[in-house]
Amino acid sequence: MRNATKTQFEVWAQFRVSKRSMVEIHNFFKQEYAISPEFLVPNLHVTIYHSRRPMPKLEEMEKSCHFSIDTLDTRFMVLAPGGENPRPHLIPGRRKVGIRIKRTSNFRKIIHEYRCLFLPHETEKVLGSRKPSSSSRNAFGARSFQPHISILKGGSGIISNLSEVGENFREIVHEIYFDRFLIRKRRNF
Repeated sequence: MRNATKTQFEVWAQFRVSKRSMVEIHNFFKQEYAISPEFLVPNLHVTIYHSRRPMPKLEEMEKSCHFSIDTLDTRFMVLAPGGENPRPHLIPGRRKVGIRIKRTSNFRKIIHEYRCLFLPHETEKVLGSRKPSSSSRNAFGARSFQPHISILKGGSGIISNLSEVGENFREIVHEIYFDRFLIRKRRNF
């Protein structure tokens, strides 16, 4: 049984999608696929880094940034292990759906630059027996780092053919803009 008094820490960093892009993305799903607003993820973002360990020297921050990604560098996926490819048991309309950033995208270089800010904080004490994070590996959580934007909550009813959704999306939404970079720390008791 878990110890209910165990302290848990979280550190995460994100690029937040601009309000203009968020409205455009949400409108796409409401207008093209009649997705109810209750199934649209609010506060769209790409998580750059996430850890469940304390990093005492790391400070919380929020600052402006001005980045964008061409939607040609994105693909839709079910947010579950193996969700990059269609699988009979991963039904998009029942699961959380997101947009992943392709490995060949130049935007991944920007993400890597920001991820590098956290590597010095992955000390031996923080890592324990884990291998440090890299551009493609996480020290904590899911082993493989795959930057993505969570778009739809589970139960949205989106069609099963996410390739078709992606093609339609890229025809209507050409770029996704990010306007804030933030680092947050949280302690759960």
